Amino acid sequence: MPRVLVLGIGNPLRGDDALGWHAARHLARLFGADAEARFLEDSRWASADESVEIMTCQQMTMDLVEPVHNAGQVIFIDATVQGEPGSLTCEAVTPEAPQNLISHQFDAPTLLAAVQALYGACPKAQVCSVTASTFDYTEELSPVVAARLPELVKHVREMLTL
Repeated sequence: MPRVLVLGIGNPLRGDDALGWHAARHLARLFGADAEARFLEDSRWASADESVEIMTCQQMTMDLVEPVHNAGQVIFIDATVQGEPGSLTCEAVTPEAPQNLISHQFDAPTLLAAVQALYGACPKAQVCSVTASTFDYTEELSPVVAARLPELVKHVREMLTL
């Protein structure tokens, strides 16, 4: 069981929505991943001692319930539309069941609520976000979000060593 699951979320073809994927690749390299193509193909990577697992996905779904349940801690990395473009936030998140559910409303609190409903408990979790500037069709982050990526990666890396 991984001690920490890092979940990079977003569409890698929609500008700043790819934040989670970019951060996941950077973190995997810090932990020794040498083949970026393998990471993208598999969408999963684990550290040698399996204390950290890094996954990417386009959006949160029920498929993530088991990996989240198996972790001791989860760090969600996702772009947000809340705030000034380039704003970086990391905050604790707790289970919260939605009133109505559609696919893009299946967020971190909803996923944690599903884990808790199915298993009776859920791991400690944080959401780390940078406010997006654009969701245009491109594989590149906007300059304002790209500038915050190193700080985001550093912050998550520090969370992993605590």
